[in-house]
Amino acid sequence: MKRLVLGVCTVALLSLGSGPAAAAPPNIYHTISSTHGSAAVVATAGCERTEIFVSSSLAMYAGQPGPVNKQGLTGVLVRITDICAVAPGGIGTAAGGGAVLFQADGQNMAPLVVDPRLTSASVATQLPGTDGDGNPVTISLAASWTGTGPLEHDTGHDHQNFPGVGNVNSTGNNLRRTATATVSVAVNGLTAAGTDTEASLTQVKSRCIEIARPGVEEFFPCFGFPG
Repeated sequence: MKRLVLGVCTVALLSLGSGPAAAAPPNIYHTISSTHGSAAVVATAGCERTEIFVSSSLAMYAGQPGPVNKQGLTGVLVRITDICAVAPGGIGTAAGGGAVLFQADGQNMAPLVVDPRLTSASVATQLPGTDGDGNPVTISLAASWTGTGPLEHDTGHDHQNFPGVGNVNSTGNNLRRTATATVSVAVNGLTAAGTDTEASLTQVKSRCIEIARPGVEEFFPCFGFPG
């Protein structure tokens, strides 16, 4: 993976020779806003169990200095299982037992459409993906969230000192609301739909600052790698 290194240290050349290594400017990573909706629909009719897992988000990130990056991401997994069947071990065996009749998952860059107070959200998109045998499929997804619980709010601040290496400061401002999600999918002529009354909508705003000591070049505690 190509690594992007921010804030490269330089050594000042003085007229009387080389002085001590200068401190690199701090690396500042800013999550302006990252909003996420998730849902898990499980329905059983006789021996057939249908599961749909949905995740959709909209986020804005920025380094300082640096441009603002706006990004959407949506993923879905649908699985149909015969829970009465006895299947041998392997990819055709469901985690909870039974035989997987059909499975497909997909992902694209479709953004979640959501209001700032997390009272409602939605996404409708066509996702390229693969079935359980690796064959290409297209998954039609429509999902909506309606907030049902109170808006939960928490904040946090953390300061850590790494002796001889540097300091890191991070802050977070988070919102969460329990929601009811209604989900429908269509793939390969199969359709499935259902409701999750324990779904959630969340929003995160955060900032992380890496301050390396002079001469230290590999100091990335915010993510564990250059952001």
